[in-house]
Amino acid sequence: MAGEDDDGDAVSSTPGGFRLRWDVFLSFRGEDTRSTITKSLYEALKSRGVRVFLDDDGLDRGDDIAPSLLEAIDDSAAAIVVLSRRYADSRWCLEELAKICESSRRCLILPVFYQVDPSDVRRQRGPFSEHFSAHELQYGNAVVSRWRSAMAKVGGKAGYVCNSSSKEAEVVQGLVKKVLNEIRKTPVGLASYTVGLDSRVEDAMRLLDVRSNGVRVLGIHGMGGVGKTTLAKALFNRLVAYFEHRGFISNVRETSAGHEGLVTLQNRLIGSLSTLKMPVNELNVGISAIKATVYEKRVLIVLDDVDNVEQLSALVGNRDWFYEGSRIIVTTRDRSALPDHLVNKLYEVRELDSSQALELFSYHALRKEKPPDDFLALSKQIVSLTGGLPLALEVFGSYLLYRRRIEEWRDSLQKLKHIRPGDLQDVLKISYDALDEQEKCIFLDFACLFVKMNMKREDAIDILKGCGFDGEIAIADLTAKSLMKVYEDGMLWMHDQVRDMGRQIVRHENVEDPGMRSRLWDRDEILNVFKDDKGTRCIQGIVLDFESSIRMVRDPSGDSVSWDNFRKSPSFSSAVTYLKERHKAYLQNQAEKKREVVICSKPLGAMVNLRLLQINFVNLEGKFKFLPAELKWLQWKGCPLKFLPSDFCPRRLAVLDLSKSKLVSLWRGRNKVPEQLMFLILHECSYLTAIPDLSGNRALEKIVLELCVNLNKLHDSVGNLNTLVHLNLRGCSNLIELPSDVSGLRKLENLILTGCSKLKKLPSNMDSMVSLKELLLDETVIESLPESIFKLTKLERLSLNRCKFLKGLPELIGKLCSLKEISLNGSALEKLPDSFGSLANLERLSLLWCNSLTTIPDSIGHLNSLVEFLTYGSPIKELPASIGSLSNLRELSVGRGEFMRELPDSVGGLNSLVVLQIDETLITNLPHEIGALKTLEKLEMRKCGFLRSLPQSIGSMRGLTAIVITDATITELPESVGMLENLTVLRLNGCKQLRKLPASIGQLKSLHRLQMADTAVTELPESFGMLSSLMVLKMRKKHQNREHTEEINFILPSSFSNLSLLYDLDAYACNISGKIVDDFERLSSLETLNLSRNSFCSLPASLRGLSVLKKLLLSHCKKLKSLPPLPSSLDEVNIANCTSLESISDISNLQNLVELNLTSCDKVVDIPGLECLNSLVRLYASGCNACSSVVKKRLAKSYLRKIRNLSMPGSKIPDWFSQGVVTFSERKNCVLKSVIIGVVVSLNQQIPDEIREELPAIVDIQAKILVVDFPTFTSALNLQGVPNTNEDQFHLCRYPTGVPLVSQLKEGYKIHVSRRIRH
Repeated sequence: MAGEDDDGDAVSSTPGGFRLRWDVFLSFRGEDTRSTITKSLYEALKSRGVRVFLDDDGLDRGDDIAPSLLEAIDDSAAAIVVLSRRYADSRWCLEELAKICESSRRCLILPVFYQVDPSDVRRQRGPFSEHFSAHELQYGNAVVSRWRSAMAKVGGKAGYVCNSSSKEAEVVQGLVKKVLNEIRKTPVGLASYTVGLDSRVEDAMRLLDVRSNGVRVLGIHGMGGVGKTTLAKALFNRLVAYFEHRGFISNVRETSAGHEGLVTLQNRLIGSLSTLKMPVNELNVGISAIKATVYEKRVLIVLDDVDNVEQLSALVGNRDWFYEGSRIIVTTRDRSALPDHLVNKLYEVRELDSSQALELFSYHALRKEKPPDDFLALSKQIVSLTGGLPLALEVFGSYLLYRRRIEEWRDSLQKLKHIRPGDLQDVLKISYDALDEQEKCIFLDFACLFVKMNMKREDAIDILKGCGFDGEIAIADLTAKSLMKVYEDGMLWMHDQVRDMGRQIVRHENVEDPGMRSRLWDRDEILNVFKDDKGTRCIQGIVLDFESSIRMVRDPSGDSVSWDNFRKSPSFSSAVTYLKERHKAYLQNQAEKKREVVICSKPLGAMVNLRLLQINFVNLEGKFKFLPAELKWLQWKGCPLKFLPSDFCPRRLAVLDLSKSKLVSLWRGRNKVPEQLMFLILHECSYLTAIPDLSGNRALEKIVLELCVNLNKLHDSVGNLNTLVHLNLRGCSNLIELPSDVSGLRKLENLILTGCSKLKKLPSNMDSMVSLKELLLDETVIESLPESIFKLTKLERLSLNRCKFLKGLPELIGKLCSLKEISLNGSALEKLPDSFGSLANLERLSLLWCNSLTTIPDSIGHLNSLVEFLTYGSPIKELPASIGSLSNLRELSVGRGEFMRELPDSVGGLNSLVVLQIDETLITNLPHEIGALKTLEKLEMRKCGFLRSLPQSIGSMRGLTAIVITDATITELPESVGMLENLTVLRLNGCKQLRKLPASIGQLKSLHRLQMADTAVTELPESFGMLSSLMVLKMRKKHQNREHTEEINFILPSSFSNLSLLYDLDAYACNISGKIVDDFERLSSLETLNLSRNSFCSLPASLRGLSVLKKLLLSHCKKLKSLPPLPSSLDEVNIANCTSLESISDISNLQNLVELNLTSCDKVVDIPGLECLNSLVRLYASGCNACSSVVKKRLAKSYLRKIRNLSMPGSKIPDWFSQGVVTFSERKNCVLKSVIIGVVVSLNQQIPDEIREELPAIVDIQAKILVVDFPTFTSALNLQGVPNTNEDQFHLCRYPTGVPLVSQLKEGYKIHVSRRIRH
């Protein structure tokens, strides 16, 4: 059986939430397969609840393919095509196949090659040749070419090969598994069908103009439901590749309304842009932290659903916070929330026009681009009434999806006509009204409670189950009706308009009195209900979360440092300092106590119908007997109690979540766990030492004790919980043992013991866990698995990563007939048992970094389902020849440590392989057979120092998109490389003997990135200029002192005519000499040009034509005598150590220039236009003695107010600097804006020139913040520009607000600048 193709071309299944009429369309040749594989497949799929369209009238068809067949293809999520010997004999089969391939809604296509060769299908050879020839005579080339194209497309997919009847069952099983995996009842990661989005994205991209300088803030505004968030997400996805630092902050309006909402948003933004772990707790501190985070970084930020200026002030303030090139996108319903001082570009999202609206509605209501004639008039009327709002069209269309009678549509139209024009909420409410009572209850729970909590699907299902609902079905139904969605990570999401519609329904239950409503989510309303004792029987759910109230982060130096100083040197001064610090600590503790939220339990007594209660990080005072008996879900994260009191007894409690609490034990004495408790969540209860006797419970399904680091054992009753399905003990680092008897855990499916670093063994009777599917034992100290583990016949995943004492596996492990994944990364495994080959369902085998594993058994060739095989970092000497039988394998990773000498020739049999990684091996050549890997997309061979050549057959690997070969000894690439029409990345870094590129390289029309740093290539072929898709060219070389070596000049092609997409060109130290071809203006997209350490004497005048060039790097070009006029787009110019440079053209046009480095350009006498550079903040002119006086005259005093880094010759620090250690003192009504540090530095005369030239900066000068003479922050000064002279140089460094050296300064703190002491 061949591999299941999961790449983007093959797998493009319909969004799961949009259920089509059929799950699978079966295309087959009746006389070949009707009674064999097609029958078996149809019955197997039907038995699993899959809706299969099977047309059995093929023999009786007329001349035209039935319209019902075409509709069935369009209305199917997937197509299984059984390609048999006589398939192409049938015109109808070929017409079906063409329709499947041409379907406007790209469905999942799964080909079955039934007793035929896939290559014959792809090329229409063998049994198909005669049939196509006959068709061409009868129907003509135009018709048949369409069928040939469809056959080639399907034949090129990795499908299922069935060469004998004995393999039919295996193929059928694989297909059923694939279909069930792709077409699931409750979808995850819904793909939205959009209309008109592309044009909106292009319009907004023009406004953002990502290649231009400056900071652009785009305000996207429009009415609710018009598609602002969808547009913002699409823009983020388009821009993300341009920015290393980026963040998408959603639900700004909703989050900011919560407790400390703006601070919460600040922490989310900081967390998305950096790795900063220390949270902020105050608004002003957050602003400083954001400024520090974005300091001198190009960032991309999206703030979605902003509704007031205060939110923007707290998060993005002013454009001058941000570095050049940053882009910020803000979406809002309110145009007035976009202030002019911040937002400099506006885009209004308008409603869809009538044709676009009709298309979107038709898709959601009918799964067609256009309604059929009998529904067209009704559709147009509905569209006109929904006002062209995408959300209304999607929700109302989904409401009509299963209503396919015209009478039902007419009734729905009448409902729409009674709604006020433009009232989106009422349009959405039609969908709500159509729900049954239980669905309405669940929808309101989501809209009012769960969505606010950013809840995951799995957790919601648990809670709904605890309330007696079927969560799986409920989420599937609400998703199918477009009332909610589930993201790929399992997070539940609801459009804010749908959410607000649900909340409005609840508000209308009682407009005046929140206590008379069914659900409460507003913090102030909830606190008032408790404060005024207004709880009633109406209330069913409350969510109150103060988790964002993070404890203040104290100075690490505080009272403890001053106490240590007092003990070491008792004096009056040190005593006073200690008392001051103690007083500060007292005030801080008092402030923290004031932040605590306290509510009384008594009002709960009146809430007799309360099902759902969340009171996170709240102190609940009073008697716990008031907790309602009907309570099903209690989430009390951060519970401050050590034990639950004896009167805690909610009899019907099903879900108890006390994560991050201070519990030592659940309760004292003989309190029994609630009998109906199903889910017990005690995540990160770091004080918990024990859990109680759970034997009285008959309902527990899930126990989560993750990161309960003080828990050392489980109560024996856990081993007898015969209802338990999930037990999570991840990170319980002090857990020594499990209950010795686990015979009762017959329903347990998931056992997670990862990180239980003191757990040495598993219970001997683990074979009692007959339902176990997942066993995670990573980072435990177990030495062996129980021999009886082979009896766990339902086990699907076994993980033993970093088990440092596990040397072997039980011999009978091959009997784990359901095992799909086993991972032993970093373990002490010495060998795999021969029985491994019996794991018929194994899909993933990971053996990374197994330092004692040297061989792989031949039996691995029997793993017919294996998709991923990873041995990187393990000293495997050879792969068995049987590996070529792994027809489903998609990823193979081997190497590291130079043990493997060759790949077996059989590797050519891996006809589903997509990724092949072979790093650090002794391999000298690849087998010729590797050319048979038609599906291979990535070939990676890093640090293969013995690799001498690549086979000519590599040109046959037409699927290749990336070749990465580094540090190899290859001297040339085969000419056949030019045949790799899909190649986008070619990386050859460190191949030092590679002397030339093939002439055919110009044929690589898809090549985007060519990296060949440190090669011996000295000439680019003439065809190089034809690489029309090339974007990045890196061919830098290591700088070598060429005084005693023969120089070989680098030869550039005569023209760059077609390199119009190239944006990054790095030719560092390539020894380009003489004149550079005056063809630069052809490189119209060039943004970075690095020609440093070359020998040319002049630059072409066409350089000025590079209108988007941002960085021009020319350091150490020691023969360059003049700098021509430069493009105005530049933000960085580096001409350091251009020691022959005498003249610089007027640079007054460089209004975007931020950094200019001309260190050691000692022949330059003037920099004309310098005084006009309004954006310049870094000027490095160390060693420029000839022009230093002119530079000082050109720089106005006002320039010093914005300069961040300045270096130039000089031995005196200006008088306005304070000398020595400076004590900071806050001044009334004055805000600290920056700290400026000036130093004079001279270099040791003994430092050789060649070392100086390699130094990017002087790193020995440090600035420290001292508190009570203890350093709390240390930073090396940014002293760039190392001169080739020993004379004194003056350096000035400005640190703006937000940088720690400024933001951490407080009254009485000191700043000390000194030389770093080397130990």
